[in-house]
Amino acid sequence: MTPSQNSRPDGLLPADGAYLRPWRMLALSLVLGVIGGLGAVVFLWMLDQAQYWMLGRIAGVTPLTVAGAKQLTALPAFDQGWNLWILASTTLGGLIAGVLVYTFAPEAEGHGTDGAVKAFHQLRGYVRGRVIVVKSIASAITIGSGGAAGREGPTAQIAAGVGSVLGRLLRLSDDEVRLMVLVGMAAGLSAIFRSPLGTAIFAVEVLYAGMHLEGRALPFTLAGAAVAYAVVCLFTGWGTLFDIPTTVQFDQPVELLWYALLGVLCGIMGTLLPNLFYGVRNAFRALRIPNHVKPAIGGLLVGVIGLFLPQILAGGYGVIQLAVQGSLAASSLGLLLVLSVAKLAALSLTVGSGGSGGVFAPSLFVGALLGAAFAALLQLFGVDAVPAAALAMVGMAATFGAAGRVPVATTVMVAEMTGGYKLMAPAMLAVAIAYLLQVALSRHTPYASLYEAQVPAPKDSPVHAKDGR
Repeated sequence: MTPSQNSRPDGLLPADGAYLRPWRMLALSLVLGVIGGLGAVVFLWMLDQAQYWMLGRIAGVTPLTVAGAKQLTALPAFDQGWNLWILASTTLGGLIAGVLVYTFAPEAEGHGTDGAVKAFHQLRGYVRGRVIVVKSIASAITIGSGGAAGREGPTAQIAAGVGSVLGRLLRLSDDEVRLMVLVGMAAGLSAIFRSPLGTAIFAVEVLYAGMHLEGRALPFTLAGAAVAYAVVCLFTGWGTLFDIPTTVQFDQPVELLWYALLGVLCGIMGTLLPNLFYGVRNAFRALRIPNHVKPAIGGLLVGVIGLFLPQILAGGYGVIQLAVQGSLAASSLGLLLVLSVAKLAALSLTVGSGGSGGVFAPSLFVGALLGAAFAALLQLFGVDAVPAAALAMVGMAATFGAAGRVPVATTVMVAEMTGGYKLMAPAMLAVAIAYLLQVALSRHTPYASLYEAQVPAPKDSPVHAKDGR
């Protein structure tokens, strides 16, 4: 960019006629980090309560937790028989969430992060205060009743909403309010995933479908994410979200061939994921019935899948842990593929119908099971060189990195979430291949990314329309 009155050597662009005040923004980022961390703690408590009263008391189902998965060496059978109470739980949860959302804050429907991206590009960072409350309650009920959604999207939108409200109360410029939204998003995600660096990068990368970053926001998202991580760990304990065996490492260059092939599979899945998701969303939007009841229909259909495969209900964090610790190596190839596709279908029905929840964790589930299935396929051909745990972890990163068009952030986030830093090199290769393949394939599909509000590049955003970036 050539020097002009709209640029400075330090990269801080003017905000509505006044330069950003970096030290004030830093102080506010620290405050948002505290709020994001505490907000995540409250939301996790709400989610636990909803899951106890709905899935637990109504359906008698207790989803596998990460801690519980660490004690297992194989995927449990989950033989529930014809537990029709699962249908009651998922349908009721969808109905309650639908009534809450479409009565009080329709913008709280969907997966949350996309709402924050839309607020940045199109709404001058504006998020209504009521979204914070409605999103919290609706998401806790959706997931707690068995909806196949993640808890990260809601916390991202909730913390972004707090940033927006706080910015307006302090009479900050529109540009500064937008940055507050990004810091809030980073703080909320960091608290949920315990990934401060990865989520700080995610908040500035997810805005664009191309390889662009909102770099001026990065110092502030770094600060907010770091504080949120520290705050939430004071309440939930320190350590990674998932644990990969310490013996798993990359020390044979020839193994890159198998990771590259996995990247191809993840690129295909990363193309399928947004198109199935938005295809289901569009089908529900076309239904000529009140929006309030659509999430109940989606919940009912998720419950039907849950009758046969209860493993796909709720967030699925325990199953992800089984995959990254290598405990799915003995599972059949067919079962792993069925679970992966079933989770994708359940996610699409839960959130696409108007339910409230995130897409990140279910996408990690799909990628982890795809990686585990690839390991099972290799074993059928007598290839045991690459650990199943490693392929599951890399599958997580490559699938979501491609589907969400966030390859850099996802590579870092998955390493932080699992402690799998020794697998960074093969993960980088697989993510690069998956991302490039997804970009090529999605040119022929209606939807290019899981984040519909993304724009291709800064020049395509109203935020930067005047400065020509």
